[in-house]
Amino acid sequence: MKHVGKLLPTPLNINDKRWYFLSIFYARENWAILIAHIIHFYQERKNQFCSLLISFSEEKGEHIQVIFVSFLNNDNYLYEIQTYFQTFVDQNPSVIKIQLFYKKTVWDNLSNNNTLIPNNTLTWNKFMLSHYSEQYICFHQKTIDVALKLAADDFSADSFLSLGIYLLVKGFWIVRGKRKNVLSQTRHEISANIENNIINEVNELIKDKIDISDVCETIEFYINENNNEYSPELINWLNAVNNFLKYYDYTHFCFFTCKIIGLNILHQVMILELMNIWYNNRQGLLQKV
Repeated sequence: MKHVGKLLPTPLNINDKRWYFLSIFYARENWAILIAHIIHFYQERKNQFCSLLISFSEEKGEHIQVIFVSFLNNDNYLYEIQTYFQTFVDQNPSVIKIQLFYKKTVWDNLSNNNTLIPNNTLTWNKFMLSHYSEQYICFHQKTIDVALKLAADDFSADSFLSLGIYLLVKGFWIVRGKRKNVLSQTRHEISANIENNIINEVNELIKDKIDISDVCETIEFYINENNNEYSPELINWLNAVNNFLKYYDYTHFCFFTCKIIGLNILHQVMILELMNIWYNNRQGLLQKV
């Protein structure tokens, strides 16, 4: 059985539940089929597991992060999970069409250890959740639900960047209080630990490569969408965001949303800067009316 390390680790016991943290390194071009198998595995074992959390990542290689949750009085299902998904990747190996070479660029993942984990590999306990509250768990699940609905099996990097803009804009419009202050504070907190020269590179990229007027029109369209056309997944997600923002601020919302859909800190900085440009333009137009 192929896996990192000689022995499989023990599941983590948190909040009277058993948590299984599995990373499946698999080319994003084939994520749709893998997700279908993850959901099928879970649905066939609802008597064993009480929750399923999914997120996406490119850190150390393209992969899907999966969390299965069971009650402590249930059996240990670690080897069952390992066997199922190891068999899947062995029988359905994915191929990364574009090899990632990590170097010092604006989209570097900012890690000092950029060693890639081989494709079609399973690893355990290489990530954790920052929060285990009911509000966060619900928010995470509904975010994946709406992401899968909106992505419609397009898991390309461009698709997920557009998805990130859409979700952060929708969440921003739910925020209570002075939106300008909220946006400014979030931009500051998200970029606080990033070097100024890298922030400048992001801003230069926005100026040189992005049609600002087109982005502003798109964001305005997101704000003015007809609520009657919302999908059930989007409605459920918006309700979860409403509840989430009662306990967490918008900075946490941005960080968690982007982390769930696999956007790094610099993507967050870019999206927030685009939102800031849109917001300033919008306020300027409103003042002229």
